[in-house]
Amino acid sequence: MKKIKEGAIILAAGMSSRMGDFKPVLKIGDFSILERIILTFQDAGITEIIVITGNKARIVEELVKELNVTCLHNHDFATTQMFDSVKIGLRYLEHQCERILITPIDIPLFTKETVMKLTASKGVFVNPVHCGVKGHPFMIDTRVLPEILVYTGNKGLLGAVESCNYEQIEVEVEDEGILLDADTKDEFKSLLDLYYKRKLKPKVRVSVEKEASFFGTGTEQLLTLIKIGESVKSACGKMNLSYSKGWKMINQVEEQLGFAVVYRKRGGMNGGKTILTEKGSEFLEKYQRFEKESQKSVNEIFDRYFF
Repeated sequence: MKKIKEGAIILAAGMSSRMGDFKPVLKIGDFSILERIILTFQDAGITEIIVITGNKARIVEELVKELNVTCLHNHDFATTQMFDSVKIGLRYLEHQCERILITPIDIPLFTKETVMKLTASKGVFVNPVHCGVKGHPFMIDTRVLPEILVYTGNKGLLGAVESCNYEQIEVEVEDEGILLDADTKDEFKSLLDLYYKRKLKPKVRVSVEKEASFFGTGTEQLLTLIKIGESVKSACGKMNLSYSKGWKMINQVEEQLGFAVVYRKRGGMNGGKTILTEKGSEFLEKYQRFEKESQKSVNEIFDRYFF
């Protein structure tokens, strides 16, 4: 059986004892916490989603019955640790996915952009990081699951990961939602504050022009995917672009800049590949830094006027 690229595990087996209310069903806007996490994963292209149930399992199953997810029950939820729930999901997905995203029910406001940035990254273990602090979801390569699943120490998933001695890749994201926990009523209020703030926000779309606009968000995404996957065809597939349209965008960029941004290497045992030229990679990095700084400046101006 061919593995799908990514799957996800949502840990929803806990007692919600510190919150007092049952966390999966708490509403943020029009959706419950659990629905919001599922929809975020699905919007980012994750199709194989596992929900680990425990406390009030029937309520959770009823809540997600129309969302095309799989519920797995931790029968010993009251006496086991979160890592035991993690293992249930990992064993189920081990032979179905190449990589697995893991998140607790407590952290529902990470964005689809964060998920997509994680899935575009390489590494056995990948952490999203905001302002130097690691958050969720955490991504793990299934090749290392045999080592993870035999761990019996008392440090849970963190201890299992550390025992494997692989580098943990950190991916910086402009998404404070990866850190905001809904473990208590006060923390849940902070989540709601972020949600309503996000409903009204500025969006900067930076483009570079010469005689006409030739480099913007779409072109940046295309070159980034080529840089990661070394394939125009694969990059176009991820963006739902035709192959000819992708090359048309590349040719337009090269015409306006006056230099090649990609280089096609042909032949060999593994076939040809397309990589960014040194100048192409340099231009992409400059654009990404410019876009990031522009958004940061606009956010500061927006907050002065609206918050």
